[in-house]
Amino acid sequence: MDATLRQQVVLRSGGQCEYCRIPQRFFTELFQIEHIVAKRHRGLTVVRNLALACARCNRHKGPNLSGIDPLSDRLTPLFNPRSDRWNEHFRQDPDGSMRGLTAIGRTTVYVLGMNAPQRVELRAAIGILEKLDHS
Repeated sequence: MDATLRQQVVLRSGGQCEYCRIPQRFFTELFQIEHIVAKRHRGLTVVRNLALACARCNRHKGPNLSGIDPLSDRLTPLFNPRSDRWNEHFRQDPDGSMRGLTAIGRTTVYVLGMNAPQRVELRAAIGILEKLDHS
């Protein structure tokens, strides 16, 4: 992948993971460019199929396109940052936990392990820092 394509993806993301929304600035390692539809599923390396993802979200998502909704036990697509609206599927609670508002949101939170204790703590701390910055 060339530097121009990577830069387009990073700029579009606003410098945050397009899944869990944690900003890159809170990590020392660079976020990864993730194929939304994996190459093994004929996903292309083009800007419309790429997302900026933290290593944890990328590792947990892997080549998955779907998962089992923990509420309905039905096969459900994962969140697609290019075609889905984040605010329709997720909400971050004040304690830092992620809540899936739809089957897609619930399934993505579960498959990507977004509510792992360290991630919840990090999001809560970021929330506190952002409040301090705005006061």
